[in-house]
Amino acid sequence: MPSYPRPNTQRTPTTLRPLSAELSSLSRSDGSASLQVGNTHVLCAVHGPMAPRISRWERYDAGVVSVSFSRGLMTNSTGNTSASTNSGDAAVAGGDFNDGASTMGENAKNPSTSSTPSTMMKSVPVPPPPGLGATERELEYYLRDALSSCILLERYPRCVIQVVIQIVQADGCVLGSAVNCAVLALMDAGVAMGGLPVAVTCVAVPSYHIGNAGGMEDDAESEKDATTIWLDPTAEEESGEGHAIMVLVTDMASSTISKQSSNDEGGGIITSFTFGAPLSLKGLLASVESSKQSSAAMVAFMRLAIEQKVQREVQTLWS
Repeated sequence: MPSYPRPNTQRTPTTLRPLSAELSSLSRSDGSASLQVGNTHVLCAVHGPMAPRISRWERYDAGVVSVSFSRGLMTNSTGNTSASTNSGDAAVAGGDFNDGASTMGENAKNPSTSSTPSTMMKSVPVPPPPGLGATERELEYYLRDALSSCILLERYPRCVIQVVIQIVQADGCVLGSAVNCAVLALMDAGVAMGGLPVAVTCVAVPSYHIGNAGGMEDDAESEKDATTIWLDPTAEEESGEGHAIMVLVTDMASSTISKQSSNDEGGGIITSFTFGAPLSLKGLLASVESSKQSSAAMVAFMRLAIEQKVQREVQTLWS
């Protein structure tokens, strides 16, 4: 399969951006995580398992996952303004659990009602990824389904697990980074999970589109069939004309078991989200094949982040 360079970067099609994560970054939640993928920054908090405030959302045989997704960042502002929560308008998938636990940040948890001039934090909306075309409620349903499939909800009857996701900075791979950040926060909260969902974002670029843009001439057959896959794209690469973006969530726990029992290297696909230009069947298969490398790298990174957190806790306990 031919490979074409990325625009305005030295990265190869399979090179990932630098990763950085911090667990237990918030003090008033049961579990939290901060994940940076290049210039994309996602913050997630997990509250629960706990009893829901609305009894009609209780399930006697299993728990419920509630997801609140907010595309907003906080900036400093000076003036006679009163504090307001940054996710008050966010819809919650799986039930209307909008309460004090659905906000993040010290200002949101301790709002000031005074109107004296002071420097405060103001919520500024982050534009959605180019071509995404989905509302926050639709993204919450996607995130809820991806997380619920791997959480052992039967261990938490009559309980709700609230997952609050805040996009601090967006530069590509927003939805995939939100899934991975939520998984880190769930592990930090000690939620029982039967699988390990890992999200990978990739861009499928038809060769004829790159050939026309770069001035290269290919025969008609190769132009029709060849597709280049870019892993971990930036916002500029996602917004390219003719680019198809795919967010693929796989269960890497089942992938690890299959590696030990057979030669199969693939994990079970949990869900996918596709936007942008139409994606051909060959582009879909190529995206699934290319995502295996990125999924394995993300699993190794998650393991390293958890090990570092445990080592810090042990040193603090015995110091």
